[in-house]
Amino acid sequence: MRIGFDATNILGHGGIKTYARELIRGLAEEYIDDTFVLLTTFSGSKKRALERLFADLPNVTVHKALPHRNMLGNGLSFITKYLSSIFWWLFSRDLDTVHLTDPFGVPVLPKKFVATINDIFPLALDESSGLKNFYLKRTPEILEKASAVITPSIYIKDMLADYYPESDRSIKPIPDAASDEFHPRSRSIDILNRYGLDEKSYFLFVGRVDARKNIPGIITAYLELPEGIRSSTCLALVLSGRPPDIDDFMKHFAHLLEGNGIIYLRDVPPRDLFGLYSSALGFVFPTLDEGFGLPVLEAMQSGCPVISSNLSCIPEIAGNAAILVDPLDTSEISLSMRLLAESPRKRDELSKKGLQQSRLYSWRRTAMETMEIYRSVVR
Repeated sequence: MRIGFDATNILGHGGIKTYARELIRGLAEEYIDDTFVLLTTFSGSKKRALERLFADLPNVTVHKALPHRNMLGNGLSFITKYLSSIFWWLFSRDLDTVHLTDPFGVPVLPKKFVATINDIFPLALDESSGLKNFYLKRTPEILEKASAVITPSIYIKDMLADYYPESDRSIKPIPDAASDEFHPRSRSIDILNRYGLDEKSYFLFVGRVDARKNIPGIITAYLELPEGIRSSTCLALVLSGRPPDIDDFMKHFAHLLEGNGIIYLRDVPPRDLFGLYSSALGFVFPTLDEGFGLPVLEAMQSGCPVISSNLSCIPEIAGNAAILVDPLDTSEISLSMRLLAESPRKRDELSKKGLQQSRLYSWRRTAMETMEIYRSVVR
C-alpha cells in the first residue's frame, strides 16, 4: 500500500507532533513492503529536515506538495484553501489513503482520508472564540467525511459520542506510546549540573504553558510543602509552548519562581530530558484535561514515580501505577508530593508499577492497530 501523511506540521515539540513522527516510524519499520509518503509544504528546509529524520527508512519519501495554511495571510485564506484542494487531489491520486494525524491543522480536508482526533477541548470553552467556532465546524465534517476515525483514548471517543450523538461513525481508540528512548538511567551529574539540580532532589513537570496543564496549581502545591522538604527539594518546570504564552506566564508568576526553590527550564534537548525524568523524585502532572497524557507514560517508562490527575483519560492510561489526585485541590497534590519526598518505599513501589504499566503501550502496537484501519479502508 501507499499511505500518505500530512507532514506540514510534525516537527518540533508537542504531543500531536510526537504522535505523528513516532507512528510513521513505527509503521515504516514494521511494514517494510509498504510505502509512506510525507506531504509537506513548499519549504525546502522543512523537506530536508524530514528527510534527515527518516533517512534510515527507505520506504519513507517526502514531497513538497502543499501550500502553508498561512501562506497568503488571513485575508486571502480562501485562495490558500482552493490551492490546497487542487494539490490534495494531485498528490493523493496514487495513494491508497491519506492519514491526517491533526485534521484540525489542514486548511481543507482531502477527498479520502483517515483522521486521528486527538482532542476536542476547544468545544468546551465557555466563551465564543475563533478556535471554538472552527472546531464546531470542522469536527462534524471530519466525522462525516473520514473513511475512519481514530482517537488516542476511550475518553476522547466518549467525548465525541457526547457532543455528536447523532453520528453513526465508528471510532477506534488506539493509544499512543512513549519512545523507547525513555527508560531508567543512572543519575547523570553532568546533566543535573547543567540545570542547577546537582545539589538537591527535585520534583519535575514537563509540558506546554496551557491553562489545562494546571501549572499554577503545581507551584502552589510545592509552596505548601513544609520548609524542611523545600530546603532540600526543588521544583523543576520544563516548559514549552508559544512565546506569547510563555511571556504571559512569566509576567504573572516570575515573582514566585525567584528564591523559592522553583527552577524554570526551556529548550531542554531530548537526551537531557531522558536523564531529568530518570533522576527526579517524582513527576507532578495534575492536569485538568488530556487526550492521552503522554508525559505520564514517559515518566513511568523512565522509572519515575508519578502524581497525576483523577480526571479525563489519566486513570485510563495510568491505571493503579500513579498517585491520582483532584487537580483542583492543591493540598491533596502537596500531601502526595510530601509522601514521595519522605517515603523511599513509596517511590520504589510506584516506580515498579509504572514500569509494568508502561509495558502495555508501544509504538509497534500503535502501528499494527493503525495498519488494520488502513487495510479495512482500502478493502
